[in-house]
Amino acid sequence: MMDIPLKMPDLATTGATVKVLRWLVAAGTVIRRGDPILEVETDKAVMQVEAAAAGVLKAIVADEGAEVDAGETIAVLEGDDSAASQPSKDSPQVAEAAPPRPTRPAIPEAGGRRSFFARNREARSSGGLAAIALSVPQKVAARRLAESQATVPHFYLQTSADAGPMVARRKAAVGGLAWDAFFVRAAARAIRTFDRMRCRFEDDRLIPAPALAVGVAVDVDGDLFTLSIDEPGRRPLESISREIVDRVERIRAGDAEARIARPASLTISNLGGSGVESFAAIVNPPESAVLAVGKVMPAVTAIDGRVVVQERVNLTLSVDHRVASGKYAAGFLSAIVRELESIGGGD
Repeated sequence: MMDIPLKMPDLATTGATVKVLRWLVAAGTVIRRGDPILEVETDKAVMQVEAAAAGVLKAIVADEGAEVDAGETIAVLEGDDSAASQPSKDSPQVAEAAPPRPTRPAIPEAGGRRSFFARNREARSSGGLAAIALSVPQKVAARRLAESQATVPHFYLQTSADAGPMVARRKAAVGGLAWDAFFVRAAARAIRTFDRMRCRFEDDRLIPAPALAVGVAVDVDGDLFTLSIDEPGRRPLESISREIVDRVERIRAGDAEARIARPASLTISNLGGSGVESFAAIVNPPESAVLAVGKVMPAVTAIDGRVVVQERVNLTLSVDHRVASGKYAAGFLSAIVRELESIGGGD
């Protein structure tokens, strides 16, 4: 038998420390390689860390609440890869010689995982509206959005676009298309001309993102997640739509990998499906902007001197004024509108 140190992996958080939120296993637990062992909070999201080796958890080094860097030892296993990586089905999960380390009750995962609404109903069932405990993703979102509202100089631009081409394209698509796919691709293509919108503000400089990605804000059982879609400007709408739908389903099923937030240049926040006509969203740092999308609805408009009823969608662009001026951002928003209105049946 030998001691195997488990180290904090590099979670691609640009060198920032991570905070240990919750251990999912106790001392004495038999661990297989790849088992989720703890939850951590990075500067962008909450995610699970998997075991890089197998064995019996001998000691926890990084307690809950500790802040650690990549490469630091967080726990020690006893065993070796060949002997412990394939324990039998009858192997005990907790060694009798080592008492379990007290931890907070585990949050039930997919299938038994309580939603925000379920927690709310439980609170009300006691005879009155009691305090509602926020989930970890909700706590992270609350902190980050409050910091953004307080520190990022926002300004807002509003316009609308002819949604007729999108409506026709969705009807022509086999199996349908997610509305978000249109706005993700349009924003990515507009950024090709307005490349400041792929930058973040840092130390009085604009730092370009290494790759072009556009985020999609999604609500899953009351928890807010941002899906990062890579290079959507070069991809078919069907491909973007499938990735969005697949990622949402994986999050709903409790897939830890799908919950990981990756860098994006800006985010699409769409409340059209909830009947919202227009709204202004909060920028998600270090991104430079967020595009808020309202519902597609009939609107009276004038075209070539004629009054017609047209399917239109309201768009509101929230921008970090340190990254872009009003005129520059207005040009970017107009480019998004042109992309949306130029979609063809075979596009």
